[in-house]
Amino acid sequence: MIIRSVESIIAMLDADYIENDDIQKRIGGVSIDSRKVVEGNLYIPIKGVRHNGHKFIEEAIANGAAATLWNRDEPNPPKEITVILVDDTTAGLQQLAAVYRRQLLMRVVGITGSNGKTSTKDILAGMLSQKFRTQKTLGNLNNEIGVPLTLLSMSEQTQVAVVEMGMENSGELAFLSHMVKPDIAIITNVGIAHLENLGSLANIAKAKAEISEGLSGHGTLIYNGDQELLHDAITRKALNGHIRIKTFGEDKHNDMVLTHVVQSTDGISFGVNDEDVHFTMNMLGRHQAINATAALLCAREWNLSDEEIQEGLKRIEKTGMRNELIPIHNAWILNDSYKSNPQSCIAALDTLAIFDVPYKIAVLSDMLDLGDESDMIHFQLGKQLANYDLDEVLTYGKMGAFITQGALQECDRHVRIRHFEEKEQLVRYLKPYRKKRCMMLIKGSHSMKMDEVVAALCENDHKRQR
Repeated sequence: MIIRSVESIIAMLDADYIENDDIQKRIGGVSIDSRKVVEGNLYIPIKGVRHNGHKFIEEAIANGAAATLWNRDEPNPPKEITVILVDDTTAGLQQLAAVYRRQLLMRVVGITGSNGKTSTKDILAGMLSQKFRTQKTLGNLNNEIGVPLTLLSMSEQTQVAVVEMGMENSGELAFLSHMVKPDIAIITNVGIAHLENLGSLANIAKAKAEISEGLSGHGTLIYNGDQELLHDAITRKALNGHIRIKTFGEDKHNDMVLTHVVQSTDGISFGVNDEDVHFTMNMLGRHQAINATAALLCAREWNLSDEEIQEGLKRIEKTGMRNELIPIHNAWILNDSYKSNPQSCIAALDTLAIFDVPYKIAVLSDMLDLGDESDMIHFQLGKQLANYDLDEVLTYGKMGAFITQGALQECDRHVRIRHFEEKEQLVRYLKPYRKKRCMMLIKGSHSMKMDEVVAALCENDHKRQR
């Protein structure tokens, strides 16, 4: 984490400050949450639509804040600690992170994509940690607040940082990329997440390609070469002539081609470019093999041996609620409740299909940010469920009702299909299935909080360890 004197922080921000005797005091880390401030932190109060962090300065000081950023137009700055004056604390956080990034000697991999960026981050960090002192984005801190917090959490001793970068609108990735200055940038894929904001897949591809704008002078751009829209968006950009371009995917024209995949309940074995070596990892789904292919291409760019790569794949620290297999009584929960869009939902259904269990239930909720065609997209997903050997389809949420309609139209009559208006009602329905030999896929956009369904099903379970 950032360790600097208050005076150095002021210089990094080129800011004014209110005189205080503690200007030589050392800052150790930053926090935007007054409740999570620890001794020596720089407190950065964010002013948003609903909350104003300036109102919680007393709590931050009580918890040990050594200094604070402060919007010039906010009244009543504290007197107990040094106050660094800025026009906007969010912009101050971002500037501080950008300057700190340039002071560090570490190399950075930036990862974006509609799906798979978090898993790819986890896989790649596992690989790189076998050769370098590696840090990665924790959780899902990938937006205009999360990325600077990630950078400021990096140690001076870090050799490689793996930074996840998200977006909702055009221009956001360009901004983050200039802040992060990646040496390698990876685009996992383009899907219809954020279609509501960007209007078309072509616009989404164009926005994802913005990650290249902050690439270092001799950096490398790695992207999914199977996707023509993404290829077109990148070839249309005026890239620095020194940037190297590499592709991965399943089509033979890619630099790194996924040529062999074996899936089981224990994980995946996969190979690339028809090589004799096969890699294994404890993750579920063919899509994770494709994510690993992107990570493998990056790892080889930095000269990791196949032995180091395989050892790293054994030590992946996975972010939760993504294709997480949970044993519970006689049943299994395939927990993929962190996010949902049509592409990731089909990937989850493909994963469910590989398991040899006598009874399969798909529990699906709303996919958000899909724009004016959201109802039709949900309806079409419901129709696609007919391609899978499912025993039940259960839906929840306003858009989930359209999944039900599509499933009723297309699925065989033996499939039980039911929509739930209340989450509690859905939980009550599912609880008896814990004693049945079955598997329940639970999937929905993050704000639908389908993890609450998972938690309720795991409640009072004393048989999860098998």
